[in-house]
Amino acid sequence: MPTEALWEYACRAGTQTTWSFGNDESQLGTYGWCIGNAKNVGQGYAHKVGLKKPNPAELFDMHGNVWEWCSDWHGTGLSGGTDPAGPGGGSQRVVRGGCWWDYPVGCKSANRINVDPSSRSSLLGFRVARSQSAQ
Repeated sequence: MPTEALWEYACRAGTQTTWSFGNDESQLGTYGWCIGNAKNVGQGYAHKVGLKKPNPAELFDMHGNVWEWCSDWHGTGLSGGTDPAGPGGGSQRVVRGGCWWDYPVGCKSANRINVDPSSRSSLLGFRVARSQSAQ
């Protein structure tokens, strides 16, 4: 799983806006599943990845669909530098991205919540990350 910092870097894809596609909340349904286009139309569940538009880095479902686990423990401080690490331990893990049950505010690029690592839910999922090999 990605660190929290790597997850946000991938989500933002070089942008500094509220969502990777800009600041216009009305566009969220074009890029992800949230309460406005999933639950309210009778599709209250996680959806197959790739049915919405990707972000500028060609990554799908960075906003909504399922909250994505990060490898970091939840805390307030980061270590600094490139791909900073979160706290070395804790009782809650960070999840990012929002889910199909969330309102748009929950799906913002910067939004984060903490979840017990033993939690299981259709609101939770993960994104695989791999280290780039040294050339």
